[in-house]
Amino acid sequence: MTRKPRQARKRAWDEMSETDRQVLLESARMRREVQAAQDARALETWALHARR
Repeated sequence: MTRKPRQARKRAWDEMSETDRQVLLESARMRREVQAAQDARALETWALHARR
């Protein structure tokens, strides 16, 4: 079985419009922010319980 050279493969990112890429990047940024806030709350809760 032969495989195509890596350069010959197209990725979904390459086929996306610039607007779609920006939307995808923004949604990923927002998910990271939400996750960071959740992690901070969990850490704060854990720290409060650890002090007791």
